[in-house]
Amino acid sequence: MLLYGVPLSPFVRKTLFMIYEMELKIDRELVVPGSDLAAFRRASPLGRIPALVDGSLYLWDSSAICHYLARRYESELIPYKDPQQFARIITQDKYADEDLSAAVFEPLLERVIKPVRFGKASDETVVQASINQKMPPVFDYLESQLEESGEQWFAGTDFTFADITLGGHMSNLFLAGIDIESTRWPALSAWFNRLSKRPAFKQLCEEARSFRP
Repeated sequence: MLLYGVPLSPFVRKTLFMIYEMELKIDRELVVPGSDLAAFRRASPLGRIPALVDGSLYLWDSSAICHYLARRYESELIPYKDPQQFARIITQDKYADEDLSAAVFEPLLERVIKPVRFGKASDETVVQASINQKMPPVFDYLESQLEESGEQWFAGTDFTFADITLGGHMSNLFLAGIDIESTRWPALSAWFNRLSKRPAFKQLCEEARSFRP
């Protein structure tokens, strides 16, 4: 199997999180979004990352890739036989990719992507606007989900793909040097602390930190 993408992308990090938790061996090729590399474009006609090639199979969506890997290797990270838990995971995956991603992307863009990839200074006004305006309602929702369930993880007592997909995007904060206020969001902060101790999470963050285009 071959994975295209760069670790600065939270969607690539989400996929790597899954791969590392499953302890899979996979080849990598560092490709930025929109690359004209012919082999990459065959896997991802729209130029989006990540993209996966496995024999004659070509996939370019992070969720599709993660589901494929879970099905192929029968991973319990996505419990397909439990319809209720599976539905919770799908809900959190959608929320992570649509709502959470939009709330936490700008700090990554300003503090990490712009300096590393484009050699430009960050705009801290954009970062602070994201922290003060975009993140709170999203964090309020995530906090409520953990409080209502009383569980340590987002889909029950066990660590699952729900935590992987949310964690892939929340790693933006880790890379951008932003803490979750534990007094305001205690359950979310505790979840993120647990998440950050996982070897797979540490590995994907280290790759993002050390990446140079």
